[in-house]
Amino acid sequence: MNRLYIPFLWELMFIIATIHWPKYTLYLFFVFYLGILYYFYYFYKQFSFRKLKKNLGRVVTFWIPVVLTFFGLYLANYIKVQVLPYVFPGVKDGTVQIIYHNELLPTLMYATMMIVLKPVAEELFFRKAIIKFGSTKKVIVFTILSLLLCALSRANGLLGIAEWMLMALPVTIAYVATRNIYISLMAHVLFEFYDNIYSVVYSIARIFSR
Repeated sequence: MNRLYIPFLWELMFIIATIHWPKYTLYLFFVFYLGILYYFYYFYKQFSFRKLKKNLGRVVTFWIPVVLTFFGLYLANYIKVQVLPYVFPGVKDGTVQIIYHNELLPTLMYATMMIVLKPVAEELFFRKAIIKFGSTKKVIVFTILSLLLCALSRANGLLGIAEWMLMALPVTIAYVATRNIYISLMAHVLFEFYDNIYSVVYSIARIFSR
């Protein structure tokens, strides 16, 4: 864990920045995820394109868990969006809103961040780097820490933290169960693509139709 003090401090600075400069959350999130990716790819060596390519050819041990994790994310998102607002009516969740202007560059930045940077950075940091295996107690403690830190990057209210812990649960279970970061990473990327591509395409279409 001694090599994680830099990303821990990076996240703390990011959380403070989103509180003080909410109008610039698009750029703050973009820089936060980019910094996490840079650190874990170049310094921590947490990702390998060769290993990812090798996993892509495995149907049973890779793609089936990916599909199951994707549907887990879909279910978690359904509960977050359709169920919890009715269970806690009128309660502000404290989710940090990503604000960007309806222009081409900010829209492309948002799409790149949400579909590529966010899922890959979160898997490398909150899953692979934080969760340690060994004893059952160690796995449980670091898994809870992983879920909490991931949620704190997206929300500062109790309900919002609980919601984002729920959203992180399927990919966390996938990683703990398989110990293969490429499964949770691929499922996360595919879900973010599914969840964001319609709004991104619609926004770009509106921009060019002006």
